Amino acid sequence: MKILSRYLLRESIGPFFFGLAIITLVLIMDFLVDIMNLIINKGLDIYTVVELFGLNLAWMLALAVPMAVLVAVLMAFGRLSSDNEITACKACGISFNRLLLPVLGGALVLTLLMIWFNDRVLPESNHKARMLLTDITRKKPTWSLEENIFLDRFEGYSIRVRTVSRKTSEISDVVVIQTANAQRVITSRHGKMFFSADNSTLILELEDGEVLDIDPKNPNGYTRTEFAKQTIAIPGESTDMQRTTEAARGDREMTVGMMQEQNRSRMIKLEANRTQADSLISNAIANTYKIKSIKPEAIAGLPKPVDRALSENKEIAARLAFLEKSAEGYEQEINSMEVEIQKKFSIPAACIAFALIGAPLGSLARKGGFATGIGFSLFFFIIYWAFLIGGEQLADIDVLPAFWAMWIPNFIISGAGIGLTLIFIRQSSIVSIFDRLRELLHLTKIRHA
Repeated sequence: MKILSRYLLRESIGPFFFGLAIITLVLIMDFLVDIMNLIINKGLDIYTVVELFGLNLAWMLALAVPMAVLVAVLMAFGRLSSDNEITACKACGISFNRLLLPVLGGALVLTLLMIWFNDRVLPESNHKARMLLTDITRKKPTWSLEENIFLDRFEGYSIRVRTVSRKTSEISDVVVIQTANAQRVITSRHGKMFFSADNSTLILELEDGEVLDIDPKNPNGYTRTEFAKQTIAIPGESTDMQRTTEAARGDREMTVGMMQEQNRSRMIKLEANRTQADSLISNAIANTYKIKSIKPEAIAGLPKPVDRALSENKEIAARLAFLEKSAEGYEQEINSMEVEIQKKFSIPAACIAFALIGAPLGSLARKGGFATGIGFSLFFFIIYWAFLIGGEQLADIDVLPAFWAMWIPNFIISGAGIGLTLIFIRQSSIVSIFDRLRELLHLTKIRHA
């Protein structure tokens, strides 16, 4: 049995590395198209180009390895089936389930390796790649802006834009938070972002917006000022490429431990937010009904106490609206982190799911060609990825829990694999199924005749 296990693994190793190379090459070509203009325009040296590709190779491997497992298992079992080696094993009393064991064992090893890779290597590579790409695109800040993502690389400022025009440097739905003074938030409907003539200062020309200044001595009080046009100058932003050594990390640049720590911190802030909101509501009711203490039984006897209190206390209502938006932001960030945590485990586990479906599918198809392996692999990987992306979107809007959103694709592929295995064990094949359909059609024609 050990000889058979080694033989099955040896048959899978070659197609695995060949499939891995082809799939990675496809991903590299797609990545190359995205950054080719950037590389040419910036005149990068060969070392920087190689470093950029090397750092981005990590996320390519994270996607390519599960797909390469599917290619390898499909091709290996397809060749065994076409050479009647599976039939010979059955004649010797070796079940198909026994043939699956070494392949599933290899897939399990790859799963564990990729879980470690996704949690330790991938976040660091993503972080360094983002910093390098930011340094490369520094001459044109709009190129380094990601829509709907806060950019924290400007000292003393955190900037988020809804949309960016790469050609005109125009930005819209802008939020600027002065991190040096966390009590000021500037919002604007639209504006422009560009460098000064000497390339030493980043200029933000904002239009149709407002400034929210919160009194540090009184957190419940704030000043709101509207403006038609306002200019913000951020000095020290040279257009020359400078290597960044430290920067804030996004969710795909963190380990599981980092993300869990971030979520614990956000949960504390969320609870404090809710406590402050409850206090504001109690104060509003007390001011409205001229009572000193608020008890639940007393509030229950009042006619629509919260609605009336908020309608008569506009300032408190505005603060509550601000707190509600903050709470929604914390909840979305927590949910997003949970999705990324689950993704670090579910994508590597796809190696096992693809092994489960690859073995019976390759055996049923009775073909071991590379084109067949790649074709089936692309088909099932597109299905898997569609469910994964859809699940992530549903989790982001809180329709599905993070666990189910990220693991349903694995369950679907694994279930399909188990079903195909049962079909094969009952000695069915795609060829025989088609033959039976043709026989039924022939009998139907005879009866009608």
